[in-house]
Amino acid sequence: MRPRLYGVGVGPGDPELLTLKAVRVLGEAAHVFVASSSRNDHSLALRVAEAHLKKGVPVERLSFPMTRERRLLEEAWETNARRVAEVLSCREPVVFLTMGDPALFSTFGHLARRVREILPEAEIEMVPGITAAQAAAARLRILLAEGEGAFAIASALAEEATLRKLATEFPAFALYKVYRRAGEVLRIIEDLGRLDETRAVSFCGFPEEKVYADPRDLLTSTPPYFTLLLVGGESLD
Repeated sequence: MRPRLYGVGVGPGDPELLTLKAVRVLGEAAHVFVASSSRNDHSLALRVAEAHLKKGVPVERLSFPMTRERRLLEEAWETNARRVAEVLSCREPVVFLTMGDPALFSTFGHLARRVREILPEAEIEMVPGITAAQAAAARLRILLAEGEGAFAIASALAEEATLRKLATEFPAFALYKVYRRAGEVLRIIEDLGRLDETRAVSFCGFPEEKVYADPRDLLTSTPPYFTLLLVGGESLD
């Protein structure tokens, strides 16, 4: 049997939004990896998924620095990939947990590419998860796109020109990774006349979820890391 690594998307935070396939794969895992900041060993993904893991299954935290410095990130991806490849050599199913979906702004992609370089025979499978953008839209009762409409998802870390293009060309879009750039991004959106169409949500689906009555509250503060903006769409309220 070839070694198999699963990137399992656990969704936005509400355990009831785990897919049936995710629950099955979690229950079959022989080893589970979770990402955590180099500053702590906390994992929101584990909070969502832990009730579905086999009793006694090893859960190992992989440390990733919260930085945009490429050298430090490369070192972390390489070190962690070697550890995952080592466990995969036992040829039992291994799971890497990720918030949301493994194909969208996830550490899993970087890790999986390096695992394949180290262990070419490894099979990589992604188990999709409900995205935070979908969950936030449901929470706020917003229709994101219909008919011939369009909807975009982007990182708030994108260049200003990219953000302006989104706000100009798309009737609805979501911005992830708002965090420390919240004030700057909201001023761009305001400059383009779309701030009144903007909603902000932090920790969507978790007990600590916060829906901001006015996104302007973020102009003078730094929101939690798991904060996103939804711009546009049709409200059902």
